[in-house]
Amino acid sequence: MYRYINKIMVLSLFLLFFITHTFAYEDDSEVLDLTGEEWLATSTSYEKEPQILSKVALAYDRTYKKILYEKNMYEKVPNASTTKILTAIVAYENSTLEEIVVVSRRAAAIGGSRIGLISGDKISMQDLLKGLLLSSGNDAAIAIAEHVGGSVENFCDMMNEKAKTLGATSTHFTSPHGLDNEEHYTTANDLLIFTEYLLNIDYLAKLVDLKEAAIKMGERTKNIRSTNEMHSIYEEVNGVKTGFTNKAGRCLVTSIKRNNRELIIIVLGADTKKQRTLETIQLINYGINNFEEVDLYEKMKKQFPVFVEKSKDKRYEILISGEKMTLLKKGDAGKVRYEYDLVNRFVAPIEKGENLGKISIFLEKELLNIVNLENDCRIERKRVDEYLEEIIKNKLKYIEFAQ
Repeated sequence: MYRYINKIMVLSLFLLFFITHTFAYEDDSEVLDLTGEEWLATSTSYEKEPQILSKVALAYDRTYKKILYEKNMYEKVPNASTTKILTAIVAYENSTLEEIVVVSRRAAAIGGSRIGLISGDKISMQDLLKGLLLSSGNDAAIAIAEHVGGSVENFCDMMNEKAKTLGATSTHFTSPHGLDNEEHYTTANDLLIFTEYLLNIDYLAKLVDLKEAAIKMGERTKNIRSTNEMHSIYEEVNGVKTGFTNKAGRCLVTSIKRNNRELIIIVLGADTKKQRTLETIQLINYGINNFEEVDLYEKMKKQFPVFVEKSKDKRYEILISGEKMTLLKKGDAGKVRYEYDLVNRFVAPIEKGENLGKISIFLEKELLNIVNLENDCRIERKRVDEYLEEIIKNKLKYIEFAQ
């Protein structure tokens, strides 16, 4: 009897371990109902900041290079499969899409989210990248790492070196897939660096924009779908990557183009998939609806007289034309102020491009822009014959007046 109970206990513990370590790294299949009041509740008016419960969050306007919202963006945290953004970058830059990879036992045996590779499978780098970025395949990540780096460990060294090269100084990765490890971490700021870099690689940007694709593993063909739920919510979403482990929580990096602007939204450490999705939606709506494009030159003085001694004309005009667009929170345009630091009297000659002063543009105490006033052409010093000509003209005018 006791032997029977012990067998049941051992079997139960094994199943618990298997479930915890195998399925803890899959994106959950929770169906998201984002209609009605719950959807509308995510639209935040500009008087209020977003209400974010996730551990880390970031909303960034890629068009204007401006952070719109951040929560703990420099805190080092586990980041699950968002790691694969950097994995894809290193793989793309150190291999060709046509290369054929032979899948190892290690790659085939990895747990968590998988594309279903079998030891000995032959698969192209192109299809591995699809499986990595769309289906978040951990087996694809290991196969890539072993092929490109010679070993997983060498590939991780390549990843960490690339991170430093890009200026991501708070990242350290111990795997190409992002499964939990005390020494595996990054920040929202570094993830933003990786995401922008990936989106500047045309091929990878097109991959993360896909909702589904077909890949070939050996003689088998498989249709895979993106794990990114944002593709089914906004037509304008064009990436980027999901992630989930027990330690990292639910993670999501999203890119969306709307109203001639592009936003990158990062949510890390959400408790549930629904939370990460709703908070991503909230940050998208906040960034799109509560900021406006403003022409900084519109209310700025644009015409400046300049007096140049010992030149022929003496009085010149500097004109500023065009526009300088920036992104401001709604209601802040009226708070913009200008400080003019100009010199309006010079001595010829003045070279083309010589700085004649500057205009500093502030939003309260924040410096938004500096406009340098430059001479658009060389102003020559008056010649001796021009001086004589001027003296004669003045003399004749005096004689006429006297008569």
